[in-house]
Amino acid sequence: MPETIEKIGERIVELRKAKGFSQQKFAYEADMERTYLNHIEKGRKNISINTLEKITKGLGISLSTFFNSPLFK
Repeated sequence: MPETIEKIGERIVELRKAKGFSQQKFAYEADMERTYLNHIEKGRKNISINTLEKITKGLGISLSTFFNSPLFK
């Protein structure tokens, strides 16, 4: 079973692709570097809640929506 940071990365990829964003476009929307986003999506970075809030804002969703996924059950 993947670690929590890997699950978070998987969820970001899932939601980003559902919105039709490339990594570059989404990094711009979330106000972060694309390489940093790449590390997050691959589960290589343990991110802060502030970073996760930037990501959910870039996706146009709430934190509760973000965690409402079978990945976190």
